[in-house]
Amino acid sequence: MQIIYDNDQLNIDNNIGVINEIFNKVNMAIENKNIVFSHLVIDGVDVYENHVAYIEERMDSITKIEIITRNMKEMIWETMDSIHVYLKRAIPALNELVDESYENFSRNSWDGIDQLAEGMQWILQFMTFTKTAHQQPPNWQEIKKSLLQCETSFAQLLEAVEAKDTILITDILSYEVTPAYESLANHLAIALDDKEFLKNVN
Repeated sequence: MQIIYDNDQLNIDNNIGVINEIFNKVNMAIENKNIVFSHLVIDGVDVYENHVAYIEERMDSITKIEIITRNMKEMIWETMDSIHVYLKRAIPALNELVDESYENFSRNSWDGIDQLAEGMQWILQFMTFTKTAHQQPPNWQEIKKSLLQCETSFAQLLEAVEAKDTILITDILSYEVTPAYESLANHLAIALDDKEFLKNVN
């Protein structure tokens, strides 16, 4: 198979050693503090997580793996944009979930909370990553306040879920999580309007 990164191309046999070779190249790339690993493109498929399992399951058939990195500013911007798009879908779905759960807290309610948890973990990973970046995006202080609001509401939600207190769960979704999501969406929109952040990317 071929392993491709930037202008480098390496041909190696299809075996477990390919995984070490990939992450050696990734580690070499991110020694430059402005570069972060984004994802792999494996035979034309974008793979953002569980890379090792994905490769192992298809080891015999893979022909090409491309290593994709991003400038840190680009990574922050792309993630902000993705989160903003996600929130525009998630907020109406969350409002619907709240209405349904007040009437009848059902299996659908628990499924909705599971999906919410996945999205929230992704959002909080963005906060952790961006706090350590050399340069934060526009409107960062307001974004961070909203992210901390999301983090607090999520912690409250987890406690209510563990207690299986369905009334409290629904209240937290309505009065804590939803306003936090709305605030974050608004502040991300303001940041994404400021294209100066992406100038002089290096």
